[in-house]
Order: sequence, then structure tokens, then C-alpha cells
Amino acid sequence: MRYLLAIALAAVLAGCGSASKPATPARGHAATPRAAELVNYQRNGGLAATLDTVSVRTDGSTRADKRYGGAGRRFEDFRLSAPVMARLRAALGRLPAREPAVGDGLRAGATYLLRYRGITYVAKQGAVPAALRPAVATLDAIADGAGRAGPVHHVTQAPS
Repeated sequence: MRYLLAIALAAVLAGCGSASKPATPARGHAATPRAAELVNYQRNGGLAATLDTVSVRTDGSTRADKRYGGAGRRFEDFRLSAPVMARLRAALGRLPAREPAVGDGLRAGATYLLRYRGITYVAKQGAVPAALRPAVATLDAIADGAGRAGPVHHVTQAPS
């Protein structure tokens, strides 16, 4: 009897795979293509041993990935408010065409990596070059929760 139950359970579980039907958008919702990435930002290190990543797309949709020194990880998808998106675009527009020299910064401070238009800018807390400060400050604020106009909803599959 146990063997029959085990075989029946295995048969039921085998039928639960995702390959049985293709993913389709929910009624009334079309899957929207993602906009191109505008900027990617990382803030890592510091006393809390964090790694925060923010990816902002040209349409304002944003993903924040926060890792807490072995204590967990959290993703958040949201849309930036229009004023914060305008401030970010203005700050990015003032970035130099070449990466400025990186200073020593604080010994236990964070390191910032900012990738924009094919250039990776690097800075250390306490020694952020003046040309990078507006962009780093804006992206830091976004990583910490500023400028969120609402969640982003990506519909990829109809509910079952």
C-alpha cells in the first residue's frame, strides 16, 4: 500500500512542471518590454559590510538589491518619482567623459561604483570627486528609499 501511495504521489508531482503550458499575459495586461538601463550603481563595504545595487532604467523603473553582510537579501522593484528622475538625469549629464582619480577616502568607508554610458566611475567614501558627488548622492538616496513613486508591476504569466 505504501508503495502505491508513493508512486501515485510521484506521478502527481511529475505533472506539476512548468513546461505543461507556455507563459501568457493575464487578461487585460500585456507584458511590457523592459526599457534600456540608464545607470547601474553599487555601494559596498563600510562598517555594516553591505552591498547595495541600484539599477535605473530609462523609463524610471528601478530595482534595488540590498544585501546585509550575510544577514539576508532584499529586492525591490519600483518607479522613481518624476522630480528624482529629473535630478538623477541632470546629475548623470554632468559626469565627466573620463573617470576622475580616486582618492584614498575613509579606511572603513564604502566604495561606490557607477556605470553610465559605458564608463565605470569609482569613488571611496570621504574622497568622492566633486564631479561625481551629485550622482553618488542621488543614487545613495535612491538606494536608501528616496524617490519611490510606486511599485513596478511586470506581468509575465497569468495566475493559475
